[in-house]
Amino acid sequence: MSIFDFARKRDPDQEFEADESAASQLGHSYGITEAIQLLRSLPRDQSDELIVGVMGATLESLNVHLSDIIEDATRKQEVTQERIAAVNAQVADLETQVAQLRVEIAALEADLKETTDAKERLQRAERQTSGGRRFSVRDERSQTLLYGQPPRLPSDVGRPPG
Repeated sequence: MSIFDFARKRDPDQEFEADESAASQLGHSYGITEAIQLLRSLPRDQSDELIVGVMGATLESLNVHLSDIIEDATRKQEVTQERIAAVNAQVADLETQVAQLRVEIAALEADLKETTDAKERLQRAERQTSGGRRFSVRDERSQTLLYGQPPRLPSDVGRPPG
């Protein structure tokens, strides 16, 4: 479809019927959304002046005031800019949360490594004990140590501390 199809004049009876059907299909004022749809339907390989002329003539034939569409465009711009700001704020909040979670992950990974290293050392110590005898650090016979007092070994059980 060429741009001239939009600008072609119709027979007056057809034009009146077309205006009535367009008005009844709209059911509301013509706004920026409809103007954008009209612009999308026009060929892009034509000059900007020709497209503006066709658009102006088309809207004028529908008794649409360009100033109303321009006001609607301004409102849509403001709403869109507010939404962009709100979404950017949400993204910033999420980025902050992600950064905090990365710090938590790093701390958990360090804790896991420390725990794994300690467990491996304890397992080596267990294998090195005489005869492979297992003993817990706190069994029924264990006592609280005083500061500076050496720990009591299983071979020390039964001997007085000191």
